[in-house]
Amino acid sequence: MNLRDVEARLGRDRFLLLALIAVSLLASLCWAGLVLGGLVLGSAPLATDAAPGGVGTAGAAAPAIAAPTLAYQAGQLALVFLTWAGLCTAMMLPLASRATVLFARIAGEHAAQRARLRTWLFVLGYLGAWTGFALLAAIAQWTLHESDHGGAVRHPLLLGLAMVAAGVYQWTPTKHACLEHCRAPLPGILAGWRDGLPGAFWRGAAHARQCLGCCWLLMLLLLAAGPDNPAAIAVVGLFVLAEIRLASGHWIACAGGLALLALGTRLLFP
Repeated sequence: MNLRDVEARLGRDRFLLLALIAVSLLASLCWAGLVLGGLVLGSAPLATDAAPGGVGTAGAAAPAIAAPTLAYQAGQLALVFLTWAGLCTAMMLPLASRATVLFARIAGEHAAQRARLRTWLFVLGYLGAWTGFALLAAIAQWTLHESDHGGAVRHPLLLGLAMVAAGVYQWTPTKHACLEHCRAPLPGILAGWRDGLPGAFWRGAAHARQCLGCCWLLMLLLLAAGPDNPAAIAVVGLFVLAEIRLASGHWIACAGGLALLALGTRLLFP
């Protein structure tokens, strides 16, 4: 490989990293906007029992009131889903930068003319898997909130059990196998390599599945605080970043598991 090829490859890598950063920043701005919109929506007055024009709830006025209420609840669910999707994109897409660059280099060697398209399909598959997780998390949060007006989500017993489960999972072989894949994604990318555009998409989804196996319980802890709590998001995000990027990531995962066990036990047995 000559110097010109090396410079061209470095230029493509820089462009790809800048594009991922731009998408992550855009997702962060969208997440912030959705959080502000949720605060406005949460402070809006609910539908009253009186119909327009002062008509009571009896008779034909009841169906006219039910529609806005259902629309309001559907809007809540959509807002919660978009908030979770923006959060997952903003947090997890930068952590996939190493795997994306590696995939781009391998794709360039196999099919240089379609390397960029295949790389973006890899990113799309990665985000698609996290979007599915965001949908499940949004449904869980909305269901718990509707069942007990938010009390079930923040109950100390539920939070304590979730922390204990997450703490135990931090010590399991499955957690550390997925963590190792996120820390060094090249063997996994090569092992599941498939040529063609669909193969790039499913390779990205498979990488996201490993990342989900690494930190899905940590992300679900945000159900207690909500995806609009910047402090909780910062703690979880920095912890996941330390696990994946620092040299002692496996030890950090185990130490975090002990901390979660201690906090969860304290909540269960105050």
